[in-house]
Amino acid sequence: MRPTYNPPVAWTVTTLRLIGALVAGIMAAFGYPPYEWTSLAWLGLVGFVWLVATAGTRPVALWCGYLFGLAYFAVILSWLIEVELIAYYPLAMVQALAFLIVAGGIFRYRDAAPWVFIVATAGAAALAEFLRVRWPFGGFPWGSIGVMAGATPLRPSAQWFGATGWGVLLAAVAAVSVLVIRRRCSWRVLAAASGAVVLLGLAGNVWPAIPEGETRSVTIVQGNSPCPGTRCPGERRLIYESHLALTSMLEPGPDLVVWPESSTGGSADPLRDPSVAEAIGAEAVRLDATLLVGGDLDAGPDHFENINVVFGPSGAVVGSYRKRHPVPFGEYVPLRPLFEIVPALDRVPRDMIRGREQVLFDLDGVRFGSVISYEGAYARYEREAVRAGAAFLVLATNEASFGRTPASDQLIAISRMRAAELGVDLVHAAVTGKSAFVYADGRVEGLTGLFETTTADGAPAARTAGPTLYVRWGDWLQVGAMLGYLGLRAAGRFRREEPT
Repeated sequence: MRPTYNPPVAWTVTTLRLIGALVAGIMAAFGYPPYEWTSLAWLGLVGFVWLVATAGTRPVALWCGYLFGLAYFAVILSWLIEVELIAYYPLAMVQALAFLIVAGGIFRYRDAAPWVFIVATAGAAALAEFLRVRWPFGGFPWGSIGVMAGATPLRPSAQWFGATGWGVLLAAVAAVSVLVIRRRCSWRVLAAASGAVVLLGLAGNVWPAIPEGETRSVTIVQGNSPCPGTRCPGERRLIYESHLALTSMLEPGPDLVVWPESSTGGSADPLRDPSVAEAIGAEAVRLDATLLVGGDLDAGPDHFENINVVFGPSGAVVGSYRKRHPVPFGEYVPLRPLFEIVPALDRVPRDMIRGREQVLFDLDGVRFGSVISYEGAYARYEREAVRAGAAFLVLATNEASFGRTPASDQLIAISRMRAAELGVDLVHAAVTGKSAFVYADGRVEGLTGLFETTTADGAPAARTAGPTLYVRWGDWLQVGAMLGYLGLRAAGRFRREEPT
């Protein structure tokens, strides 16, 4: 029987519950960099499920879900304050809506059979995440709960079901924990569930997805910006000159030299300015290396392209990759006439032209693929490159707009999970830092500092074994959990009765 309260007491209890949801969201966010306090984050997740499951009414449960999500994203996305408050508040508020789906599922099945409650909790979380990374405007993958597992020894198991699968498992174990707290199942069930997750993590370490093929010597050139985030006159030209100067100081030896996103462009366009192409090509010849350079290239008064241009050891351009997933309100403005009233969007006067396909490049018999910045947060783009035959990956990013915030650390944490999922090494190159070599075994080496003008050397290995299960089947565990939850909802509607 649920306790009943007189109105003043009920109001106080509800207020404390809503405050608890905010606190739980903050705790969960501490699982992300710069903190990566995964134990505290876990307690936040359990607290969230308990607060929703024991809410007195559905509106209170939904408010708990929304406030949890709002606090969670407000902490994780705090780096957006460096850009514009108008970017920070709406995004956090919209992303928090996903937790209404989670809260709705938890509350609806709070008194159902234990196994139904577990399926509903994990499945509702899977559905919310599935929708959140796809809609609106192509979705927003930042903040995935499963990425937190990348900071733990459980990470190698992502090769089988990805970060999305870890999100499902964490939600399921949180549901079991709440059942134990509510005395609806034995602590032995929790011990068994936790033990199964630990064994799964151990199995990933016993049979890790680590590339064991030939290595290639790679140098990241982090040329920095003279005025990061402020867009000073001639900035792009100065960034290009800084990268060229650093490259000219390299000794022959690397097989591949990587310049990050936006290291060329503007008045330093490698595809339209012969002098720029000649200078970069001359360095490729001198080093007898392949050079990958990023650039925001002009495509008319209303458009531009975000592109990786690859120069071969001969000095000639041998290929290019065009970014396929632009940042909404950053690289294009969806429904532009509708948002013309927002002054901050004057900083996005042109829309990016999307690339159409993944492109692989050859490095003396080893093929690699590239993605650009925001694309790296989406597993599907890097997974597609590996499915096409990429033996390792290059992520070229900028991040100069985010100042000394955790944005760069968070993207590296996402890359760490990508490497574990796909079983490939990843070259993570940024203009202003942090750059690093992220290896499939979890090592992050050659880490540079923010706003440091420097280079970093690494040796990614080629993956020669077959694709991981995640590369083959993708988000199968997430989709299965989501379908299980939707099946519960459909069955309940068919029977025209509430679960008991």
